Amino acid sequence: MVSQITAKLAVSTLKNTVKDFNYWGESESDSPLAIKRTKSVLDDKKVLSLDATARKKAVGVTGYKPPERTVRVMDLTETFSPLIVESLTGVQGVAEAIAAGSIPLENLEGVTEMLEYNVQLYSLFKLLENPRVIYVEDEGTDPDPYTGLFITGLSSDGETVYAQALLTQT
Repeated sequence: MVSQITAKLAVSTLKNTVKDFNYWGESESDSPLAIKRTKSVLDDKKVLSLDATARKKAVGVTGYKPPERTVRVMDLTETFSPLIVESLTGVQGVAEAIAAGSIPLENLEGVTEMLEYNVQLYSLFKLLENPRVIYVEDEGTDPDPYTGLFITGLSSDGETVYAQALLTQT
């Protein structure tokens, strides 16, 4: 599919999407997405380099060396479908509890924000060419608690647009 959106517009729209709510559901801690663009191709070498930089910053120890890591590429729909279904299930559960009178209406806010966040991210990256999700995972005997996340796609003007986060997964 040919991209339907420029890098400038994609980055601007993504930054607006994550401005109010920025939490990736697969992380055990706050792992906000950083929205970026580059004229470079995000090949495995570049992804591992960006991931190493993020891990070094998170650990904050001079001389830190990331463990052996592997790059796993997933389809956009394959990644987002379970997240969106989980969000829908959360909305349904809260709606049922509200209907039963056991919780107040404002409890819908968090679960609907999560649903909106996932759907908007999916929809925007779907407009880009070759959208995919890349996980950088430890494979060594001395793992750290981090998994690198990159959601990427190519814009109509040839730039790579990506969202990056360092997930905590123990």
